[in-house]
Amino acid sequence: MTQKEGHFEKGRWVEYEEPAPAAPSAPSVDDLIDEASKSVRRAVGDVTALGRHLFLTEEGRGHLEKKARDAGSALERAVNEVAEKARKGREKKE
Repeated sequence: MTQKEGHFEKGRWVEYEEPAPAAPSAPSVDDLIDEASKSVRRAVGDVTALGRHLFLTEEGRGHLEKKARDAGSALERAVNEVAEKARKGREKKE
């Protein structure tokens, strides 16, 4: 028979309780600031690298050109839709 460690107290055997696992400690404010600073530096570096890639490489310029064409097409569709709605509204009134 296995018996847990303990001691007698007032004529009764009292088992020692196992210590509760330590709760994970929250990060300190300094640690949080350091992590946030690293994250911001990393993000700024990523954006800078993206900018260089977009403007200084053929692939990047092609990507920008495609996005500009897509935006132009979307704007043209929007203008045509508004013009068509205005035309239909005018026809209903006549």
